[in-house]
Amino acid sequence: MEEAEHVNFPATALHRLPSACFFVTAGAAKLLVRRQLVLLQRLSCIDDGVLVRVLVALSARLRKRLVDLRPEDVESCPLAACALARAGRPLAQVAIMVRDALIAKIERGCQVRGNTKFLHTEPHHDDIMLGYLPAVLRHTRVASNEHHFMCATSGFNSVSNRHMLMLLQRVETFLRSPTWTRLCAQGYFDSGETAMDFRRRDVWKFLDGIAAADDELRDEGAARRLVANLCAIYGEVAQRDGNASALAARVQSLRSYFEGCYAGQKDTPDVQTLKGSCREFEAECVWGYIGWQLPNISHLRLGFYTAGIFAPEPTHQRDVMPVLKLLQKLNPDVVSVALDPEASGPDTHYKVLQAVTAALQQHAEQEKRDDITVWGYRNVWFRFEPHEVSTIIPVTLQTISTLNHMFLNSFESQRDAEFPAHEIQGPFCAMSQRVQVQQYGMIEECLGYGWFHKHPSPLIRASRGLVFLKEMTVEECLAESRALRRQTEDF
Repeated sequence: MEEAEHVNFPATALHRLPSACFFVTAGAAKLLVRRQLVLLQRLSCIDDGVLVRVLVALSARLRKRLVDLRPEDVESCPLAACALARAGRPLAQVAIMVRDALIAKIERGCQVRGNTKFLHTEPHHDDIMLGYLPAVLRHTRVASNEHHFMCATSGFNSVSNRHMLMLLQRVETFLRSPTWTRLCAQGYFDSGETAMDFRRRDVWKFLDGIAAADDELRDEGAARRLVANLCAIYGEVAQRDGNASALAARVQSLRSYFEGCYAGQKDTPDVQTLKGSCREFEAECVWGYIGWQLPNISHLRLGFYTAGIFAPEPTHQRDVMPVLKLLQKLNPDVVSVALDPEASGPDTHYKVLQAVTAALQQHAEQEKRDDITVWGYRNVWFRFEPHEVSTIIPVTLQTISTLNHMFLNSFESQRDAEFPAHEIQGPFCAMSQRVQVQQYGMIEECLGYGWFHKHPSPLIRASRGLVFLKEMTVEECLAESRALRRQTEDF
């Protein structure tokens, strides 16, 4: 919009139209300098958050440390000049304040809680990993902490037919193996009290295969779980004598179904459930990496999540109550939520936020708890600015390597994502790495590379990425959620 009229910038065609109106989100509007200047001028007061925002942006753009900024640098930026003039404070004083604020956030991100019960929530099965896995890893190393992972949706929309055909091939191979007959004799695929332990063994076998770099072991673990899912969804029975004819026929029927569908075609409800169960197994494998397993993993399959273009809004009975029951059962001290505004990326994130915050509000009121901490996180679809967060978590190369290994080995269906991020044609873990490294680059420009590389803490010295996290009280989280909802309703 701000460029000279040219075919390379389609929005500039509106320059010719009198009274033309172009609607953009707040995230896109942040790139409109004149618009941001007007908003800055309208503020009743300039608080520290505004000063952090403009000086961090200026420091990163000029590639100068905050303490090295000069008055002429500020004058070159309309936003910084306006903010400092209205604040009425010397540049040197403000630069030190911003520097100290960033350092305090990083130091807070180095701290680890103990004797704490966490409920990590995510709209899709990879959102926690892509959003704030470094914080999860650090807190799972403390034995006194308890972790529970909740995925709100089944995620069937992101599982391709090609991936399902690959899984069915694994099952066909497994049904011909001696292991199949042995497990059937044990009642491995029966439902009942022992089923959960057998489902944990599926994950163990899969992870054994990854550790041993043994594709056969890995494939067997995945095939075991898919057979169990076929039995649960279609009512098939794994005969104690190992007769696999009924299951083989079901596999062949599904193979014909997937081969006859085009990419993106709406699946039947049973296939949606089957695809979703594959994503659920992947998530269990991810958390199995760090020692957490059923029943500390919950798959809620909230009803608002559909295959339609316009999914229904969450309702209290269908979508809020399952979350509330889990909160009542666990009574956690820390609850995480994906805090994505304006339905950025999939609008599933926004709808899950509304369901979780509604349940959290009701739980806090019922239990009279005002000490619950909420972690707001974002990942590849939308990013926090440094002034918006309370905590900045250092990410080492070791952690980046762990994230990529966990993602590429566990989330097999997402190696070639059905809906990749717009900035990179590759797996989402590569996009998450890019975001974390870019955030590190921004803060490194502000503080100087020497602050990181000569720091007394080996964690900070080893950092090559940063995760931004917003810690809130329940009331603050509700205020954020209400603000996002008002924006959507007003639009």
